[in-house]
Amino acid sequence: VLTIEITNFLFSKEAVKLKWTNVICTSHNESWVHVNDCRLKAISRNLTILNVNITILHPTNDIFIDAQLYKKANGYKPWLIKSMVDFCRFSKTSYNPYAKIVFSLLKSYSNLNHSCPYVGHIIVQGFYITPAQLGLPFPTGDYLVALKWIYYKKLQASTNVYFSFTEDYIDM
Repeated sequence: VLTIEITNFLFSKEAVKLKWTNVICTSHNESWVHVNDCRLKAISRNLTILNVNITILHPTNDIFIDAQLYKKANGYKPWLIKSMVDFCRFSKTSYNPYAKIVFSLLKSYSNLNHSCPYVGHIIVQGFYITPAQLGLPFPTGDYLVALKWIYYKKLQASTNVYFSFTEDYIDM
């Protein structure tokens, strides 16, 4: 019995951790997009969930997402991924590999499960990622995912999600 408890203790610690550290949602045009809620909620010491609730006030058939991943190194520097996604096209046929990874993770936590037009509440509730779900190797460090939401060729909103990724095999 003691052996089982020691084994459970040793293997319950995760060597690889991904944790949300901050989220900032900004509407650049309140007549199109209203941010109702944009926050992180700490569930435990190692688990933080992301909650976002925005309202799109007009039906939108032309949505582009300019996404970029930054890594912190004396400020946030561009790192590996920069992609412009035609979201309406993507919602019909998943053509972008980076967006495909992100939206496969998001689909069970959000109502982004239909094609354009988008109007009304867009909700992401209780979203978190485990490193195993991500499937991509990351060096230890702090990261920023910067999303610019462009409707009809005008920047309408931006979302900045900050997270830390830690590989700590020694202190297991």
